[in-house]
Amino acid sequence: MKDKSKVVCLGNGESRLNLDLDKIKEQVMVWGCNALYRDWIPDYLVCCDIEMSHEIYRSGYCFDNVVYFRDWSRLPAEAYDQVVVIEHISNSEIDMGPFLHESSRPEGWNEFVVSGQDLDKIRTIRDDYISKVEASGEKVNPHNLDIVLGDVRAGLWVTWLAPEDKVRKTESLPGNSDYSFCSGALCNLFSSLEPETKEIFLLGMDLYSETENANNVYKSTDCYIDAGGSMIPPDNWIKQHRLVFDKFPHIKYYKVNPKPVASFERINREIEEWEGVSNLEYITHSEMNEYFSKKP
Repeated sequence: MKDKSKVVCLGNGESRLNLDLDKIKEQVMVWGCNALYRDWIPDYLVCCDIEMSHEIYRSGYCFDNVVYFRDWSRLPAEAYDQVVVIEHISNSEIDMGPFLHESSRPEGWNEFVVSGQDLDKIRTIRDDYISKVEASGEKVNPHNLDIVLGDVRAGLWVTWLAPEDKVRKTESLPGNSDYSFCSGALCNLFSSLEPETKEIFLLGMDLYSETENANNVYKSTDCYIDAGGSMIPPDNWIKQHRLVFDKFPHIKYYKVNPKPVASFERINREIEEWEGVSNLEYITHSEMNEYFSKKP
């Protein structure tokens, strides 16, 4: 029987590969992030990325499974002509057709969601970034630019919505905000707010990489950085998780690594910014699996 007092917050770090996720889900609650839905269904999914949210909805996943999206507001079909104006994302005199990404509209679907990224703003940020990197004497990594600041990140995404689905808003947290947390930290926060939760296991939330390149199960796929891209700095993720640990002192948190903690390891190490957190412990995959297998 599933123990709802224990929760796994499942990230997409490569350390989670080859784990038996089905068995884990049988034993405890599981919150997952972003493209996890492509391969496996957690109890709850959280996604804060614009393009990924539309991808998830169009897959049909949300009709049977609970998912949290950021900035996801239903609009009536009558508002379409007023809000879906592709020219709003750029003043450039170029063909804007490729920047409109709209789903098909089945009969009886009379509401839609629209999300946008300003092309001119992205280009300005990209130019500033390139100038700063070159001024520092370093080389610009093209793999970083394409997915983060490339023109492909700009556009309007319009998805027509079924009359009923299982989408929830990330802004349903106290204060009607999601505090601009990343998907992984939101999994931690949402599960910490569940009354039954007593223990939370951060699994596959590697934070760092074994190399200087990206560490993600889904790298080089849609919405993700290329395998040759640089490791994403984890500073914000680390700060956000620390805020959750401090907010819920009655909950025990575990950072689950493949191997025991070692100072020379990139992933299997203690996080300096989490030093002094009394309700945090580091354990290994095998220790977690053994703990979950024990009968109450």
